[in-house]
Amino acid sequence: SHDDVAYYFKAPLAFLEAGDAAAAAAALDVAARYVERGGRGSSGSGGAYDTMFPHYPWLWMCWGASRLGRNELASQCFDRLWQYAVPGSAAGLVSVPYDSLGSACEADLFATAEVLKAALLVGKLDIAETAAVTIKKTLDANSGHMECGRFYLRWDGAASGDGGEVALICKDEVFHCVCRDSPGQLYFMMAFPAMVLLELSAACPGRAGEYRAAALAFLEYLKACDGVLASPMAHKVGRAAAMAGDAETATKIADFLVSLQQEAGCFQADPEAVDCLDQSAEIATWLFQIEYDISSEGQSEH
Repeated sequence: SHDDVAYYFKAPLAFLEAGDAAAAAAALDVAARYVERGGRGSSGSGGAYDTMFPHYPWLWMCWGASRLGRNELASQCFDRLWQYAVPGSAAGLVSVPYDSLGSACEADLFATAEVLKAALLVGKLDIAETAAVTIKKTLDANSGHMECGRFYLRWDGAASGDGGEVALICKDEVFHCVCRDSPGQLYFMMAFPAMVLLELSAACPGRAGEYRAAALAFLEYLKACDGVLASPMAHKVGRAAAMAGDAETATKIADFLVSLQQEAGCFQADPEAVDCLDQSAEIATWLFQIEYDISSEGQSEH
């Protein structure tokens, strides 16, 4: 009854992690109704992902479709997500499709990690590695800032098409920066790149050490952040830690997330709220994957 993809697009993967493939397939059928518009609202505005990261639902649908063997749907989702990437650098854009004329747009670390993961899901390893190079350049550009407790997440997308150095946008706003010494940051914005770099390291043995080192640099910065172990925004930090073999950090974050769970099973007070359903599906997914990673003492194939 809710006309917003945010209610549905994470459910297929959550059901798959719970071992219910039938429910996952049914949920994907519902989410796939939104494959044309992604996170945009029903009339072009008003969706939960309408103004920022409208491509994020395509990543989760691509992921679920790939796991369920629905390769055509996975490819459709990748193609739509790819419209929000700079072809030369595979840099992901925050809110608008790429314009070859070079119109002003912001590229983003998290969005670039989306491109990397989606490319892996559909077997486009060249694009995945191009995105990894861009992510590493973002890490390098932040080296001095990290020493001062700042990691800047965005850069000039129009200037990144040639694969050159990223021109960071140095704002201390929450979507632009992860501040080490201020609690309540969006830690997942740095943790997802760490996750996908660790996954890419397993797919590219020749550059595994390089990709893993970059992932661990993200993770070390995150682990030094004030309040990260007790934040609902650290779910991907827990998964990245588990993938990296840091069971202690992963367990602390997972235990905190479980402590937030309500009697109804969700992780926020109102089980009908879009943010509650969206985040409950996501947290459940990472908790399952963290458990798998820790128990298997290595990366899952998820």
